[in-house]
Amino acid sequence: MHAASTFTRLRRRLHQRPLLADSLLAVASAGGYLGFYAVSAAVSDAVTLTWGQAGLMAIPFASIALRRTWLWGGIVLSLLVMAAAFFIGPLEDMAMDSGIGMFILTYTAAAYRPLPRALVAAAAIWVPVALFIQSAAFRGGDHVTSLLLTMLNCALAATVFWIGWVIRNRREHVVELSDRARFAEERQEALAAQAVADEQRRIARELHDVVAHHISVIGVMSEGAKRVLRTDPDAAEEALATVNQTARTALREMRDILTVLRQSRDEAGAADLEPQPTVDSLRALVAQTKDAGLPVRYTVRGEEYPLPTGVSLAVYRIVQEALTNTIKHAGPQARAGVVVDYGEAEFRISVGDSGHGAPVVSGFSGGHGLIGMRERATLYGGTLEAGPRPGGGYLVEARFPKNAHLQGVAR
Repeated sequence: MHAASTFTRLRRRLHQRPLLADSLLAVASAGGYLGFYAVSAAVSDAVTLTWGQAGLMAIPFASIALRRTWLWGGIVLSLLVMAAAFFIGPLEDMAMDSGIGMFILTYTAAAYRPLPRALVAAAAIWVPVALFIQSAAFRGGDHVTSLLLTMLNCALAATVFWIGWVIRNRREHVVELSDRARFAEERQEALAAQAVADEQRRIARELHDVVAHHISVIGVMSEGAKRVLRTDPDAAEEALATVNQTARTALREMRDILTVLRQSRDEAGAADLEPQPTVDSLRALVAQTKDAGLPVRYTVRGEEYPLPTGVSLAVYRIVQEALTNTIKHAGPQARAGVVVDYGEAEFRISVGDSGHGAPVVSGFSGGHGLIGMRERATLYGGTLEAGPRPGGGYLVEARFPKNAHLQGVAR
């Protein structure tokens, strides 16, 4: 384990220092080739190796050290060494490296340069090599041998070039996959953050709707009970009973929400929770609002059809919030009306009142209700309009298109 960690650190350091890594490669290549040549000299009298020859044979490997930091410098150095070995007799031992450095430079060009530049670099290496080999034939060599040697070098160079090109494509593919994976991970994190934000807004809407409505009813009823406590004890007792029942309902709904938040999906599915309110629950909501002292008229228009659970819950919460605002701000003499319209082209819900906007009980204020209503409507492709009516009062109207209320409904 320690050895693997040491190797990983060494590899990382060499990757960050290409000149050092390529210099070590040049030394290793020269050492390996000279070692092989020394063994050949030991087993065969036809092969000789002196220290001078070894020094001259090691010179061409110096170009390998420049292969990544200065490729064209390495190419020029290789060609100069080859020319010196070709034209200067005492230096001919420099040409005995079998072109190992040139093959490595060819691989490097294909593996680290764009294809057009790599082809130019390869041609800059092997065209002069072919010319030198062929010129040797005209200086007294064998033309057939020179031709075969040229073809062999070109074939080997093409093979090395192809290997480098494949390695380059594979490396680019790995980089592309890494970029895609990083992009996917970043996108996943962004989606997760968006999901968390959406869930926080949903929870905020639920908590606001549950708390605001019930607390508003409790505030109105407790204020009324305080006013008639001495003059009409029976009315005060009835108001306090409504306060008690409303408080219990609020606690139960809050407990249901917290249970869903604390439990996992499977546990929440098995939890003993009450069903979410729907459009069918609006009559009970209207009755509760009447008990709080606000006269409300409930009207249904058109032929009823089923709504998806999400749309139905959104409609209920919009009406609940609108009636809560009416209780808080419409004034003591206000009256309200709830109209549910099952239209052919759209589903519409309207909540209007005849109030003047004066708050009934001080200390109860909103601010997020209208935003929550609009978000609920938009979530299912609907729209919401809210504002004062020309003849007085206030109107909240939500519309859901036909495709929204047909979504997910079995027919």
